[in-house]
Amino acid sequence: MKKLFFVLAGAAFGLASAFAQQATGKTDLIISEYLEGSSYNKALELYNGTGQDVDLSAYKLVKEINGGGKFSELPLSGTLKAGATFVIANDQSNCAQAIRDLADLLESNKIMNFNGNDAVMLYKGDTKIDVVGSVDNWGMDVTLRRKCDKGPNAVYVPEEWEQLAKDDYSDLGKHCGVDLKAPEVDKILTKSGVNTSVEVYFTKEVTKASAETAANYAIEGLAVSAAVLGEGNKMVTLTTAAMTAGTQYTLVINNVEDASGNKMENVSVKFSFGYAEVADLAALNALRATYAVGQKYLVKGDLVITAIVGKNGSNQNTTNAWVQDKGCEQAMGHSMMLYYVNDLFPSTAKVGDVVSGLVGELTVYNDLIEMQYFDTTMIRFSGETAAVTIDDVTISDLKGANKLQYQNAMVRIKDVEFADTGSIVEANKSYNITDGNGTIAVRTNREGSYLGEKLPLTKTTVVGYVGYYNGNCQISPRTKEDLLGGSVANENRPAVEYAIYPNPTTGLLNVEVEGDFGVSVYSMGGTRLVRRENLAGKAQIDLSGLAEGMYLVEIRTAEGMVLSKVVVR
Repeated sequence: MKKLFFVLAGAAFGLASAFAQQATGKTDLIISEYLEGSSYNKALELYNGTGQDVDLSAYKLVKEINGGGKFSELPLSGTLKAGATFVIANDQSNCAQAIRDLADLLESNKIMNFNGNDAVMLYKGDTKIDVVGSVDNWGMDVTLRRKCDKGPNAVYVPEEWEQLAKDDYSDLGKHCGVDLKAPEVDKILTKSGVNTSVEVYFTKEVTKASAETAANYAIEGLAVSAAVLGEGNKMVTLTTAAMTAGTQYTLVINNVEDASGNKMENVSVKFSFGYAEVADLAALNALRATYAVGQKYLVKGDLVITAIVGKNGSNQNTTNAWVQDKGCEQAMGHSMMLYYVNDLFPSTAKVGDVVSGLVGELTVYNDLIEMQYFDTTMIRFSGETAAVTIDDVTISDLKGANKLQYQNAMVRIKDVEFADTGSIVEANKSYNITDGNGTIAVRTNREGSYLGEKLPLTKTTVVGYVGYYNGNCQISPRTKEDLLGGSVANENRPAVEYAIYPNPTTGLLNVEVEGDFGVSVYSMGGTRLVRRENLAGKAQIDLSGLAEGMYLVEIRTAEGMVLSKVVVR
């Protein structure tokens, strides 16, 4: 998961007096924006117009689940400066990362999974001070923006809100059109072998004059002699005195500002230079409670790829992978998730490939340990392949004392039954399985070859990598063979080379495949809506008769089958 270093922003000075009269003078914090967009594009914005800095630990957000009298809570923390906003977003928002980049807090389990009939309330202690929504379908597929002179109000009044189109996040992080949010530090990177250079990445564009003033940066124990702005005005390269490998440093930033004059003031971020070496993934897992934030770790041993999700034409922005120590006798404790390997792995990477020189940072997100922010110059693909170790387990094993150690491991559970037998397999959905002694969730991904298949009616075997959600293990199969029994997927069969465009489409969809092929289009529930056979090279598929929404396109060739999503508008 993306690691955010953030400090709540102070208000910009010199705002127009009309705005000051409307947006300040609030009796307390308000919910200033509500975004319920497509897929995971969900966000809330709080605004502090009280004129004083506010301790957020006195507040919490409460969601009424489906308007049914059940509630979930999200306590807040930190300090919200006078005149500033605080944005909470779903951690899986897919609007080209933009919503997540605007967020001060990312979460999805307690509040940020609302779907249009979940009222969200802001509490101070035990007192409800503000609310957006009611018990009916009041806020589906819409952005609501609080009018400048409204709120807080413990009763939802629709007239206090301006209604905008779905996925409109153009004003998120602002209130009443004024940018109130200072830039923040997204990440800090150093390069192998370059001990006098630090790359600082910001969450928004900064001005050249402020960013290239070396005096605006201070690193404890080091002199900063120069600063050069680059990469879309959101990254600066600092020239420093020589850093020592394995040492943690603290960077303090002052007076770096955006075009609206919002300044970073006394922003402090820790980072490490160089690599700390570990023998293997088992040693890396052992650092769960003691790893240094920002420290890069080099895994000295060879690794085997066990799963890749997001490759071969997938419409996912993020490609994640799972690896294990080569030659390990058990997957438990010897496995790791690699977050965002888009630039780390070539498109030809596959399960079973042996890699070395893995360098990246550790993080623990919702108790799930993972690696990210890789040094792409170190990774090596030897051309060798090796067997994937899969642990035979029971559901009790994944619910027992060792459940944290099973994270990211490849496992096999035999003789299980699905609770929803005969159901069509959908993307990003959980299905419960039982072995007679317990129940566990099987979670599908967006591109598995099982999409559109039916779950078995009899006992079967399920294979997958172990994830972690809300304190419980869950299994994610990679392919149809993993989910529905049969031989264990090796993904070594040739990929179907294809192109589909435009996507989204308003009617005609072009499909290009080398050689002969067939095409079927399914609803997300698995109903076949279009079928074309005996095609060759290129064909146009007419989808103009379908309702707006997302569909699965199945392309079949002699080499195999591939599924992709297409959006009809």
